[in-house]
Amino acid sequence: MASETSSDVDYYLVVGVSSTADSNEIRTAYRKASLKVHPDRNPNDSKAAEKFHALNTAFEILLDPIKRSEFDSKRAAKIARAARFEGLDNKRKALARDLEAREEAYRKTQQEQDKKSAKARKLDEIKAAGARMRKAKEEEANARHQLAQANADRVFKKPEDSYQTKYPPLDSTEIEPELDPLDCTLRFKWTRKKLPEVLDSDSLSEKIVSSGLIVQSEIESVIVSSKGTSSSGDNRDSKKFSAVVCFKSVGLCQRFLEFSQTDPCWTNCSVNLVKKTSERLNLD
Repeated sequence: MASETSSDVDYYLVVGVSSTADSNEIRTAYRKASLKVHPDRNPNDSKAAEKFHALNTAFEILLDPIKRSEFDSKRAAKIARAARFEGLDNKRKALARDLEAREEAYRKTQQEQDKKSAKARKLDEIKAAGARMRKAKEEEANARHQLAQANADRVFKKPEDSYQTKYPPLDSTEIEPELDPLDCTLRFKWTRKKLPEVLDSDSLSEKIVSSGLIVQSEIESVIVSSKGTSSSGDNRDSKKFSAVVCFKSVGLCQRFLEFSQTDPCWTNCSVNLVKKTSERLNLD
């Protein structure tokens, strides 16, 4: 729109009317002028399209009351400035030309600076948008990683963790009455084929402790015995083992018994109380 309202162009001259012409006069003059400069009527004129565009611009501005009023104000100021300039002597004319040139140069410089500033702001906006996108992607990646880690923790959670919650540690200050040692003893039965890693008292103790419920110092004794000593492969796999394990308290014994009934690590081993009932402690 800047080119449409430029004070460098006299739109009245372009259309061919006076500055006092009304809308009807402007339309009539426009129709006549358009016939002269229309590109279809002037195929040999390389500037025909440019002239026709300038005519349409002038016609649009002169028929718009607001735009025409703005143009008239600028045109009147230009005429007044030209009249004042003609009244100056040569020295003052030179000063006026120099001032006008400086103003024009300043205006162009200001326009260039405005363009550079706008370009810099646009680049800053693009950089900021890129930084926000990178941050959002990083946050999304971190969230995905944390979610995957949480899922992995749930999938690979050790069985003993849940049993520790179900069976909290015994109070060390708890005092139990004196009992028959058999109340604290479990009997284990298995075959070598089902539990090839458990062959003696040490390996059985390690398997019990690996549950996370019992520590080595809470086991009073472990006695392992076996039947069938043939060295042939089939007989060796069918070798039967039994053991009695005495814990240091009835609570520890009962806790591990309950654990062994539900934990898949002990499905191949029979675990039972040596003494089936203890009415005195209600451990039936």
